[in-house]
Amino acid sequence: MRLESRLLSSTAGQSVNTALDRSFHDGRDIFSGFIPFCLALTFAGHLCAQEIADEGDRVIDEEPNQDTKMDEIGTDEVRSRWFFEGAELVLKPRTYYLYRDYDVADTRAGWALGGGLEFRSGWWQDRIRLGATLATSQKLYGPEEKDGTQLFKPGPEGFSVVSEAFATVRLFGDHGIRVGRQTLDLPYLGKHDLRMIPNTFEAVGIGNKPGDGLAYMAGYVNAIKYKDSDKFISMSEAAGAEGTDDGLTFWGVRYRMPDNSVYGVLHQRTPDLFNTTFAKAEKRFTFSGETSLWADLSWTSQRSMGQELIGNFSTHLISGRLEWVSGRQKFRIAASTTDEGGNIQKPYGNPANYLSIIINDFDRAGEDAFSVGYSYDFGQVGAGKLSLFTNMVWGDTPDTGPIASPDASELDLTVDWRLNRGWSEKVWVRLRAAWVNQDDAFPGSDDLFDFRIIVNYDFDLL
Repeated sequence: MRLESRLLSSTAGQSVNTALDRSFHDGRDIFSGFIPFCLALTFAGHLCAQEIADEGDRVIDEEPNQDTKMDEIGTDEVRSRWFFEGAELVLKPRTYYLYRDYDVADTRAGWALGGGLEFRSGWWQDRIRLGATLATSQKLYGPEEKDGTQLFKPGPEGFSVVSEAFATVRLFGDHGIRVGRQTLDLPYLGKHDLRMIPNTFEAVGIGNKPGDGLAYMAGYVNAIKYKDSDKFISMSEAAGAEGTDDGLTFWGVRYRMPDNSVYGVLHQRTPDLFNTTFAKAEKRFTFSGETSLWADLSWTSQRSMGQELIGNFSTHLISGRLEWVSGRQKFRIAASTTDEGGNIQKPYGNPANYLSIIINDFDRAGEDAFSVGYSYDFGQVGAGKLSLFTNMVWGDTPDTGPIASPDASELDLTVDWRLNRGWSEKVWVRLRAAWVNQDDAFPGSDDLFDFRIIVNYDFDLL
């Protein structure tokens, strides 16, 4: 069934597409002024922003395909003397249904049951803490002709894996070293948790965990295990250089203000492939207890290096976003532009464009993108808290030449119901839908409809 027949009549669909195209081109007219406006707001913030009463974390919509967060690597403040003092054993079951219908390509569909069993020891002699996670994704539904959901191994085939097995050593205070299979959550290097099992890494990292103030992080990553695999492969092979066995080094700093404004820089390099430098500034302006404005700006630069085993390229991405928070509502606009030197490379997860949403990242070579979004928190509804968010993104790319690709638009809707009463406490039900339209005049273009149901549940066994 074609996308148009699922949504609208063909005539109405053409009218909508025409309106969307017109809106995109109107958006492009203000694009050139939008990024400098975000830049000015971000760095002028300390001159005009008020103090805020709440020092809690920024409340953001959980879009797992968009991650500019720079997660700390150091140790927490929990202290103990014995291995099982303060130990944690948490079962995190998850079930996930995904259905994706293309106009041309084969339909993909699957339903999985699994999750993770996480163990964290206490701090032995206040110095060493061990952690491990056993993860699994088993097939409830997944015909061979509808493979490709990434819920399972290719086949599709269910699998289990020890995704984490690490030791953290406290150096002093909140400074520590973490060694082994572990989760990282950094721009372009992270868990990318949008299926059953997140990406994990074989790595050693050092850093601190101060909360507010200056945090640093550095490390070496030897291998990655993707979300649909039980095997770890070298970082260079994951990036496309078959037969190689090189790792990745990274370092970064992040400074968080008491008002939750964040500034950070991260650098990664994979020898003979490419390096990535990411920087961001996210500034909060507070006008009242329920009204605030966020001005976010990020910059990504990527260059091939050494033997250039995956090609010779030099490219960059600039992305900006404004988000107005008023009580239960959030309104946002965003824009990004990608250099014509090449697509942004993301072989290690965690796309960092503010316009990355369910399906597309809008960071192709020469792509200009514009988006609008809205979020609403309904508060307590029945047994849990109900909220939704929606985003509409338009992407415009070159029509001719070596980097030509089809223009694309994407509309997403996400509904979250977080139960908080009785036996169902910590149950999180998420419904997601995405509609993607590509320029039909471009060869190989393909529209799609994507629908997902995800149910998560956490409960402590210790």
